[in-house]
Amino acid sequence: MKPPKNKYDFTAAVLAGGKNTRFYGETKANIIINGRPLIERTLDILQDVFSDVIIITNSREEFKKYDYIRMAGDIYHNIGPLGGLHSALTHTEKSAVFLVASDMPELSASTIRHVAKSYEEIKCEALIPVYKGHIEPLHAIYDKSLLSRVEGFIKSGTKYSMKEFLHLVNDKYVEIEEKDGVINPFLNINSPEDLQKWY
Repeated sequence: MKPPKNKYDFTAAVLAGGKNTRFYGETKANIIINGRPLIERTLDILQDVFSDVIIITNSREEFKKYDYIRMAGDIYHNIGPLGGLHSALTHTEKSAVFLVASDMPELSASTIRHVAKSYEEIKCEALIPVYKGHIEPLHAIYDKSLLSRVEGFIKSGTKYSMKEFLHLVNDKYVEIEEKDGVINPFLNINSPEDLQKWY
């Protein structure tokens, strides 16, 4: 029997909101893949890796079966993932937040651990993984100290881009290697057409 792995003392925040317009209003986090809701598998992985987990949602009733997990809503509404980051940083007492989307069916504990370990080794305010040349800001770690800057960025205008916000911080990047036979760990489901690949 393998000894349990150490947990990283960060907050893992699952973004379970969004308008889901391409899914005709259905919440992507609750889509069933391989017999389980996406968010259920995500929570299991995150609880194995981190000491604290929170669901960021404005629809707590949809996730009442997971009431053993803390939940928090957006403070600034209808501004996308940046609002989720702001809420996560507001509702943690940990030094950093691992922010992750709830629609990643290939989420990998080993990849998450690699990102968390890299964050501990690299001095930065945000650590973003890169896969095949694309950054993944919704599978990344953000320092708690960024809260005031996130809030200031939100209040400063009407453009709420995560990538634009990253220009204002000391961000670093960690390359995630492509492995033979391994599906993209950052693959997300954006449309019913994407979902068909899993059936």
